[in-house]
Amino acid sequence: MKTKTKQAQVAGGDPPLSRLKIMDVTIRDGQQCTIATRLRTIDMLPIASKIDAVGFCAVEMWGGATFDAAIRFLREDPWERIRKLKALMPKTPFQMLLRGQNLVGYRHYADDVVERFVDRAIVNGINIIRIFDALNDFRNIKTAVKATLKYGGKVEGALCYTQSPVHNNALFVEMAKRLEDMGSDSICIKDMAGLLSPYAAFDLVSKMKEAITVPLHLHTHDSSGMSIATVLKAIEAGLDMADTAFSPMASGTSHPPVETLVSILQNGQSDPQFDMQLLSEISEYFKEVRKKYKAFESEYTCVDPKVVIYQIPGGMTSNLALQLSEQKALDRMQEVLEEVPKVRKDFGFPPLVTPTSQIVGTQATLNVLAGERYKVITTETKNYLKGLYGKTPAPIHTAVQKKAIGDEDPITVRPADLLTPELSVAAEAIHETTKNIDDILTYALFPNVAKEFFAKREEPEGLMEHEGKAAPPENRPVNPPPILAPSEFNVKVHGETFHVKLGGVGHPEEGGRPYFMYVDGQLEEVMVESLLEIVPSAAGQIDVTAGGRSTRPKATHDGDVTAPMPGVVIRVHVAVGETVSQGQAVLIVEAMKMQSEVHTPIAGVVKTIYVIEGDRVNPDEVLVAIRPAVGVTG
Repeated sequence: MKTKTKQAQVAGGDPPLSRLKIMDVTIRDGQQCTIATRLRTIDMLPIASKIDAVGFCAVEMWGGATFDAAIRFLREDPWERIRKLKALMPKTPFQMLLRGQNLVGYRHYADDVVERFVDRAIVNGINIIRIFDALNDFRNIKTAVKATLKYGGKVEGALCYTQSPVHNNALFVEMAKRLEDMGSDSICIKDMAGLLSPYAAFDLVSKMKEAITVPLHLHTHDSSGMSIATVLKAIEAGLDMADTAFSPMASGTSHPPVETLVSILQNGQSDPQFDMQLLSEISEYFKEVRKKYKAFESEYTCVDPKVVIYQIPGGMTSNLALQLSEQKALDRMQEVLEEVPKVRKDFGFPPLVTPTSQIVGTQATLNVLAGERYKVITTETKNYLKGLYGKTPAPIHTAVQKKAIGDEDPITVRPADLLTPELSVAAEAIHETTKNIDDILTYALFPNVAKEFFAKREEPEGLMEHEGKAAPPENRPVNPPPILAPSEFNVKVHGETFHVKLGGVGHPEEGGRPYFMYVDGQLEEVMVESLLEIVPSAAGQIDVTAGGRSTRPKATHDGDVTAPMPGVVIRVHVAVGETVSQGQAVLIVEAMKMQSEVHTPIAGVVKTIYVIEGDRVNPDEVLVAIRPAVGVTG
């Protein structure tokens, strides 16, 4: 029988405490939970060397939502972020968060993409990969685990902690043993919503330390306000490592603050022996940096004990609030939070962590905004209910499943076994743009977002203020687009004055000209059609009709196809003159990072199509006009 720890037990039977190892998550999960993952690399670099000097066992600086956010919102190459930070942080191991077969995306990718992605992450500078599956279906992590070990990385196998009628500590202990058997170098209890209470943590860690021999790591959030107490009780039970963030990016939906934890542990057996003055200097830096991102602050990132009811993880809360704001529906946030546990129960009690948190959260939002449960079902929801994300912890509600997939049988095999190799297909799709393997992987993960990113990333000289431009990777074309002279003015909002600088970049395209916008020196990006909505004071200074698409008609006819919420057209399935059946999918629209099929309300003939792929659309606009035809029935 194994002892409680790898150390000798003391006379009283309790394991002796040892120095706690701490991992910093400020520039990955910390900023994801507080400012919606908008922290730019340029604001990480000045403080990187000081973080490197602290003595963290690792810094989690990549993975999770940071990859998507970099190309979608920040116009940054996520691969370059690793290289730039590694040059300034040579002493501290880098860790990333990997969603198993989902990698850093929202669906399963083929094994060839998973293996090559892991390979390139390690080559670029990642040392430790924390690997998890949102459903704790470990079939979905085996390829990533094998690849990490193959290419010389360390595996931190993670289990997603949650609470439900089908989850308990005995189950989690068995999961930890399975993760060790798979080859994990350490095990992480991933408490993404801050649900783990102090005494439950003591019990869970105690039992895990008896069952496994590798180091045990706790990742928890302060969403419920229990995080510091939870970490302390876990330390008493023999915890080896804990995650923290610097205080300006900590607490609330984020993580325990490192300064507080270190102060509590000072002069005790678990004292990590960090320099408090150095921690203070780093915190002051992040305190000032966070002010630049106030546009992404949310009232929903504070401590909320009700999180134990709706169980939304820290990073999802701030992003959900931001997404509802974009839908002009932030006032319905409480309705969405109350709907989340209902959807989760229908879906078989999945742990809520990306991508299941997005799937459940988005479906809950659609249920609320549509005024009818499951009236609109996203593509990801259908795939989840079909079994394409893996085995659910409990059975799925039969009626909900049938509404989504009809009489189709759900799958029971490992979902990735149904996928054909994807990497060569991605390489061929963009071979005229780039042959760089990191770019090919970016495209394989997020094809539509990547294409837009590739077209815009080569900034004209001076656009990215104060940021040195690295030499482009081999085979990457460099062709900076022309830039228009910027327009500058002050905008007053609620008594506060903002300095705004606008300028066009690139060639006019159907649907609008890409524009960049600095607000108090921080780069934002908009399309010309939306400038007046964002900055009403710009009226008369910008010709918003140049190169733009004419306004779409408002929906008035039974056959007018509209989107369920504001979003972007991903695919158009029909052509003018085509005959369609009632309920047939005619478009796919992406909103809140999830894709939804848009169906025709009547049978008929496609008379007019008002959109192309890439167009941004609103719910009251006609996207496709369907008109009845003689002999066509639903």
